[in-house]
Amino acid sequence: MSKKSKLIQKTDAATEALKSSRVRWVTGRSQVKVDIDEKKYRKVIDSIINDEIERHLITGVLKNQGSLTIEEISELTDLLPSTILQHIIALRMKGEVGEAGEKNSQYLYKFLL
Repeated sequence: MSKKSKLIQKTDAATEALKSSRVRWVTGRSQVKVDIDEKKYRKVIDSIINDEIERHLITGVLKNQGSLTIEEISELTDLLPSTILQHIIALRMKGEVGEAGEKNSQYLYKFLL
């Protein structure tokens, strides 16, 4: 995949992540006056946004490429397999991703929505 394609893929994932209810809910905290440590708050926000972008990268490649193994997703997204597995677990719990069989002794995952 070319650098331009990867940049477009990441931009699309970031756009979709910013639309997610999880990000909107957390960033909506600025509308409510709550005393919290701003540094900790920013760190949590950055982590949540990064997670959402990575999850949208994963679901994006599953939408476009069909069923893939974690190794294949890693090659297409430049994310570590361990990171992908954590996101796959969360996405399965949300009903967005499911198993689609096996390939070379690895599970295949597909986008469900």
